[in-house]
Amino acid sequence: MKKTQVETESRVIVGAHGVAAEEDHIVMSKLLGIGFGSLAIFAVGIVWAYTIQVRTMKEAQPDGPPPRPAAMGQYEVGIVNQRLFEQDWHAEEKIGGQQQSLEAGWGDQPGVKAHPSLDEAKKSVITKQNAPAPAPQTPPEPTPAPRQ
Repeated sequence: MKKTQVETESRVIVGAHGVAAEEDHIVMSKLLGIGFGSLAIFAVGIVWAYTIQVRTMKEAQPDGPPPRPAAMGQYEVGIVNQRLFEQDWHAEEKIGGQQQSLEAGWGDQPGVKAHPSLDEAKKSVITKQNAPAPAPQTPPEPTPAPRQ
């Protein structure tokens, strides 16, 4: 009995429409060998880079890193604030004091406001803008100078 083409070429699959395709064969040993080989190369590169860094640092600073500066940790060095914004409360304390003095007011007697509050000032500006404009006044006519 004669073998068919499919039987002779067992890797070829012929579909319903006559399209032939080969079976997928993944060689796992090659795939794993390439993966482990690349990991080994990367590990060697990491160790090599670390030794270069250590050697360079010893050449640049043979006595170790320099000592910590004396001004380190102070609030301000020169005109530069050294604290993190989350730890610096100076601005909030200053603004809080200003807000408190605005709310307390000023005047001859303590606690008496001599200025309107912000809401009152807004309302007065709005009412001034909505008020009708005054009628223009006509200037008085000049009197004729007496004749001589």
